[in-house]
Amino acid sequence: MTNKKSKVETTITFRTAYDPHKKYIFKTSGESLTQQHFKEECDVINIIKRHDRNGIIEHVQRGQARYGDFSEVADYREALDLVRDAQDEFMTIPSDIRKKFDNDPGKFYEFVSNPDNKEELKTMGFIQTPDVGKLSSVPTKALSDAGEPSTAQEAQKEPTQLTT
Repeated sequence: MTNKKSKVETTITFRTAYDPHKKYIFKTSGESLTQQHFKEECDVINIIKRHDRNGIIEHVQRGQARYGDFSEVADYREALDLVRDAQDEFMTIPSDIRKKFDNDPGKFYEFVSNPDNKEELKTMGFIQTPDVGKLSSVPTKALSDAGEPSTAQEAQKEPTQLTT
């Protein structure tokens, strides 16, 4: 291979596993970030000695065990599907409402689950209240003049005996 500028010919050598190895020297400068006060705690021989003494590898057993009835917990795939479906449903909500909850479905779920937020959910349009005025505006005489009583009217008169 030739270099056009200097006209010096260089060759690339092919190395194999049997060629002599080059030794590289690495020097660090500055203060070390290694915390020397953990030396005894991290020594493998000391870890094995502690395990032989009490039967527990301490640095692995730091978490607390949790006991309970987890019979209703689905398998991992079903749990992932539930999370994905919840995220998909959350994405159908308008973006300004999602932004209010930092685009986090968990925060939205906590907000919706709180009964104190019922009025705000109504203003957002998530809860529809039936119009009480519309029900009272239907004349009751028109229902009685309709001829045959409906099944609902019969159920109100005699709830234990319905005609089939």
